[in-house]
Amino acid sequence: MKVDLHIHSTYSDSSRSPEEIVALAKRRNVGLLSICDHATIGAYSVLPEICRDNGMKYVLGVELEVLWKGESLHMLAYNFDPNDAEMKTFMDKQYRAIECEYIVYNMMQDYPQMSLEEYRHFAYPKEKGGWKYLYYAVAKGAAKSYEEANQTIYSRYGTPNHLSDFGECNMWDFCKMVRQAGGVPVLAHPGYLHERNPGGFASMLSEMRACGLGGIECYYPSHTREATDTCVHFCKNNDMRITGGCDCHGEFDKSEGFTVGALEISLSMLDLKGIL
Repeated sequence: MKVDLHIHSTYSDSSRSPEEIVALAKRRNVGLLSICDHATIGAYSVLPEICRDNGMKYVLGVELEVLWKGESLHMLAYNFDPNDAEMKTFMDKQYRAIECEYIVYNMMQDYPQMSLEEYRHFAYPKEKGGWKYLYYAVAKGAAKSYEEANQTIYSRYGTPNHLSDFGECNMWDFCKMVRQAGGVPVLAHPGYLHERNPGGFASMLSEMRACGLGGIECYYPSHTREATDTCVHFCKNNDMRITGGCDCHGEFDKSEGFTVGALEISLSMLDLKGIL
């Protein structure tokens, strides 16, 4: 049985529904999965029943962003209380930011045919994956194609304003919040941090652990063997959780390895204490 604890669905920016994810996971011998959508656990309104019907196990998960020394890092939170008030508020703020209403607001100055009210009710092809505001821009004539919109709009209209109620949180506060909600805070896909500074990577992880970090996504499609080994070694030496996943976004991202079950991750390779 394989494990994949980092999958996205149509509830954020993937092209696959929870039903399609489970069907694909089952075909690829994945018996334990987690949908970690960006700032929402909406998929879990249907995932438990789908997994039960297919004899599969799941772990509640979500992907969020935190500030670390002025840089935005992606974090995974697992097995937390979905009804925790602080977590719900934080996810709601980040989800509204991901919806990018502030970008639409900025664009309204140049494209009067746009409106926030219309945007909030705008239906876009979720089965294709991607971001709602880019589809809306194309629909309103601000770009000829999704690809063009993706290349031009954020750089021009991405400056936040009063509508951007972004849920900002530093590493310490984030880890404290997740732990108080009964969950485990995990650093997502840190391979790029290792590549940037191999010599200082372990020290950085030590600082994060001191802030309450509970685990690391050690197994990830783009990680080098050295980055993976360093992460696993650090977790084992510091009683931290070892996780892994393919960060699948369906047909929206066809990069090699970034699909459900692409990595040969077995349960014995992981340390899921407090997560499973």
